[in-house]
Amino acid sequence: MAPCTAFLYGVWGAAFYPGVDNGTAVLICIPIIVVIGLFYALYSSSMPRTGGDYVWTSRVIHPAIGFATVFFVMFILIAWTGTPGPYVITYSLGPLLSYYGYQSLATFLLSPVGLFLFGTGMILIWAVTVATGTRSMIKGLWIGVGMQFLSTIVYVVVLLYVGHAGFVANFNAMSGWNYDQALAAITAAGYPTGFTTSGTLLGIVDQLLSFTGFNLAVYIAGEVKTVKKTSVISIVGGSILFALWLYVVYEVTYGVMGAQFVNGMAYLSINGGSAYKLSSAVFSPAFFNLLFIFAAGGNQPLIWIVNIGYMFLIFANLTYVFAAVRMMFSFSFDRILPKAFARLDRRYNAPYVALVAVWISCMLSLALWEFTPFMSYFAYVVPGWFTMIGIVAISGVVFPFRRKDIFEKSPPIVTKKVAGLPVISWLGGASFALCVWIVYAGFQPAISGALNPGYVGLTFGVFILGLIIYGIAAAYRSRSGIPLAMTFREVPPE
Repeated sequence: MAPCTAFLYGVWGAAFYPGVDNGTAVLICIPIIVVIGLFYALYSSSMPRTGGDYVWTSRVIHPAIGFATVFFVMFILIAWTGTPGPYVITYSLGPLLSYYGYQSLATFLLSPVGLFLFGTGMILIWAVTVATGTRSMIKGLWIGVGMQFLSTIVYVVVLLYVGHAGFVANFNAMSGWNYDQALAAITAAGYPTGFTTSGTLLGIVDQLLSFTGFNLAVYIAGEVKTVKKTSVISIVGGSILFALWLYVVYEVTYGVMGAQFVNGMAYLSINGGSAYKLSSAVFSPAFFNLLFIFAAGGNQPLIWIVNIGYMFLIFANLTYVFAAVRMMFSFSFDRILPKAFARLDRRYNAPYVALVAVWISCMLSLALWEFTPFMSYFAYVVPGWFTMIGIVAISGVVFPFRRKDIFEKSPPIVTKKVAGLPVISWLGGASFALCVWIVYAGFQPAISGALNPGYVGLTFGVFILGLIIYGIAAAYRSRSGIPLAMTFREVPPE
């Protein structure tokens, strides 16, 4: 979750789900995230261990299932760390440099080599930050979040100050186009003139991407004091505040720039061809942080503040690196991976071997993003992610019955019953139902286009790869005289 995701996913949502009301879609996401968030918070209170849902599912259902599901998460997180170039260069710095006349520099930075070099530097910064311990990671996140809040606050305040009439006047004077002509082109392209129920409901799937990582706090539960209280505040409370902030950004944007204009420009910039008259070097796609150029009337300091804050969006990847390292540590602690991956640095208490492995994997991901079309196969990340959460939800439903020894020692909030069933089972069932709906919606042609067997194969092939890795590890440990299944009879120590 990052404040500036409104600048990013609001545009994709408008382009791919015509008629979406992004603000309403965010509000609908709140009960979904709250239910799943409460489920994760209660589960974490019962088994507060580094590794989170991997520990739970492997101890409750089966270690192979637990490993395969969280292996998928680790795979996706590492793959996503290869995206700093598109976030920072393609959608902000590159267009701004072009707008201000630095075309040669923009062209280099936007090249695969330029994007790779920039991404290499960012991944190195994340690795060094994670290597110096949890506190350094948290400080890094505070810097990233702080810059993004500054960016979005300036964005909102300037829009409210300029108002709709001021924005239209600036657009007409600066864009080489006319606001009314742009609206006419949007209508001619067949884009809805108002919000639609179908577009908004489909847009929920896209908006859920804004909440990516809302449950990752459980992967460091073993490193946090007062887990029960902290989990509820960080997962549930944080998600609600984040959603309300996104709602404010969307509503102010719609109110000042015009809802049909904002959504339609996003659509035209991606699908409009010659009907789109703004500079393709600057406003392609028409992200909010770039349209802000017109709201600011060309004021460079304001424009740079908003866009530099947007660039700090990539600090979310710091969380992904951190979580991936903790996952790999947990796999090693349970003997699925060699024990070397669980070695800790004496000074910072960081799993340095696991960190090196994750860093190498992130560099490979970056290379694949910039030099191959491989990463385009991750079209079904949302269905895959919620498939994983659905499996964890099933483990929560049966947890009180399959692992009574752990359940009965859990805090009262976990063991409390409603209508004869533990609260965690009710929340697990509700989370599973929501996941089924999201997975179904994520595969609809209106969202992901025609079903692509190759994309589906890669998404769910990662789960299968996890099962294969576990099978190899189990066979090896069995031959060594240490059956792997014995490791999962107990919960790891705190």
